[in-house]
Amino acid sequence: MPEPVHNALSGNIGTAVQVGHLHGDVNFNVFPSTGPGLGSLAPPALTHDVRGRGELVSAVVEELRAGQSCVVHGAGGYGKTTVAQQVAAELGAETWWVDASSERSLHDGLREVALRAGANPQEVHEAWEGRGHAPDLLWRQLARVESRWLLVLDNADDVRVLGAGRPIAERTGWLRTSTGSVLITSRDGNPQSWGGLARLHEIETLSVADGAQMLLDRAPDAGSSGSAGELAQRLAGLPLALHLAGQYLAVVATMPQVPGLDLPVDFDSYRTALDDRWPEVTELPDAPHPLAERETLHRTWELSLDLLAERGYPSARPLLRLLSHFADAPIPLEVLRTDILAKAPVFAGITAVHLAALIKALTDVGLLHSPENPVPVLRLHPVVRETNRYLGEPQEIGNNMAHSVALAGVMAASMEVTDPATWPRWRVLLPHCAATLDVPDGVREAVPGLIALTCERATRFCATAGLVLQGIDLARAALSRLAETRAEVREPLLGIRNDLASMLLDRADLDAAEAEFRVVLEAAPDVFGANDARTLGVRHNMAGLLQARGELERAESEFRAVVELMTGSLGAKHSSTLAARHSLAGALLARGRLAAAEAEYRAVLDLRQQVLGAGHMHTMTTRSELAGVLRASGELEAAEAELAELLDWAAETLGDDHSRVLITRSNLAAVLAERGDLKRAESELRTVLAVAHEVWGADHPHVLAVCGQLENVLRGQGKRALPDQAAIAPETR
Repeated sequence: MPEPVHNALSGNIGTAVQVGHLHGDVNFNVFPSTGPGLGSLAPPALTHDVRGRGELVSAVVEELRAGQSCVVHGAGGYGKTTVAQQVAAELGAETWWVDASSERSLHDGLREVALRAGANPQEVHEAWEGRGHAPDLLWRQLARVESRWLLVLDNADDVRVLGAGRPIAERTGWLRTSTGSVLITSRDGNPQSWGGLARLHEIETLSVADGAQMLLDRAPDAGSSGSAGELAQRLAGLPLALHLAGQYLAVVATMPQVPGLDLPVDFDSYRTALDDRWPEVTELPDAPHPLAERETLHRTWELSLDLLAERGYPSARPLLRLLSHFADAPIPLEVLRTDILAKAPVFAGITAVHLAALIKALTDVGLLHSPENPVPVLRLHPVVRETNRYLGEPQEIGNNMAHSVALAGVMAASMEVTDPATWPRWRVLLPHCAATLDVPDGVREAVPGLIALTCERATRFCATAGLVLQGIDLARAALSRLAETRAEVREPLLGIRNDLASMLLDRADLDAAEAEFRVVLEAAPDVFGANDARTLGVRHNMAGLLQARGELERAESEFRAVVELMTGSLGAKHSSTLAARHSLAGALLARGRLAAAEAEYRAVLDLRQQVLGAGHMHTMTTRSELAGVLRASGELEAAEAELAELLDWAAETLGDDHSRVLITRSNLAAVLAERGDLKRAESELRTVLAVAHEVWGADHPHVLAVCGQLENVLRGQGKRALPDQAAIAPETR
């Protein structure tokens, strides 16, 4: 099949998404995964006892059990999430925890909820792509769940998002009355915002006694309960401030008290230090103004940063400021390249050892966290991030924004896109690439080329890894926010538009894909030249569009022209030339010219093994296509051996539930069936169907085709064919 060149405009046009081909059984198109497992819905774990929230938690639990939706609201740092965690623990129901801090995270989380609740994955796929009403689908499915469940929407500060474009009171959006339990945490405590759909519970600051106990939980040797109470009162009962103060004193307690070390070591001295640093707000009103609350938190953090400076880490403060300008998402540790950091005067001379020590120091005082993740990451508390990103002089803030953009860009440029081993790192980096578009105009105008190149790499990753929806969103955002008039931006924006067109083609949105391809093809000759490799890459993709439309003769002719031109300008062994030849072989196969297709695939395979290596994804894709030719030519034994080896590679490299693994397994089953080994064919097909509905959706043509294969295999053994969805579950007898 045609092999879209997603990075045809980047200067390395050989990187491409390549897909398998089910010859006669399933015609394969790339679709984003539709199955559960894309994101965790588990509640975050509690790390300390919950203090001072017993009555609130009991009231919320009682109302949830009675079927009443609840909103716990209050300012940042008050512990709303902690209350929700305790409620979930006490309610004892199956809990689905969704990050509602942004429209995207809310939609992604609720999509996962719908799937976990048993919704048809294909219907979910279509609804979340705009071909159905996703909120209706979600609530229809939740109404069918017989067991007790709790849906937590955490940090739903923008209530308009829950309305899905309509007033929330109309009950047509994401929040409705339900037979289960819905708990929301939000900063919005306005009853009109919630339209009578939920019972509101305001979360207060902690009492002196509870605040004191919270301090003693973290720093049990830092003084008496009376002294802890005085400090708790001084900190206005703000849970986050109390937590950070306790963490600070716990760290100090482990330090040698050498002569001249003048640091607060207990509750009393910590309170005195706060007074010295904070004379203007010594007496807080009974109901602190939000700005005063933020100042309280800021002063608490500043004291912790002073501690680190005293311990020999003056760069901890600017590092925290810098990290606050990344996206509100886990930050890959890899992004903090010391050679890039050192270009800023404040980090001059920084080494990897020093950076590691800074990160540990910030973690020790509770300002950074290192959650468990396959890719090492750092996480800031949202309130810490929110406050610190606006601290400092305007020039300093602008420099930090530009520095975060540079760091994300360097990491994006350093990672291969087509190597599946890099994809977990790309997934963590992706939100930070998108965040480069959110900087103020002044910063964006200072480094537009860097931002454009970063987004181009990110959209190429999305296209390659099958993250089509995310990639389309990112591409369209980049095209709308970056002016194409700048010379350094025009080329990467053409690459982004080409990636957008390729992803639209993957979704079989042929008209939209053609429109985008034509825009690129019209501009590319002026920018690059008519016979430039990047222009030819777009012609290659347009040929793939012709094949998708069924214009096979025209597609073959265009592929041949592109191959000839690429061979002349790039050389016979260039990855883009080989990609075009691979697509040409697919066009020949589609026209039934088996001998010509086999010869072309074998030539491409030989060159790809030389250039890319035997285990490269592109090499393995060509082998997969060649196995299909062998099967179509009647060479079943050779096809079986090839597919079996390819299946082992794909399962180990991509995982058992990857689309390419399922396709290879079903192709192997087809060969086994043709060779008369019906029992093994049945086993392979059942293995496919056990997970296929999660990957493609039960009504997807791939699944229907494999069900048809299984029916034929069962009849061939004299077994009763299984009806409809019964075939999806593995046989248990």
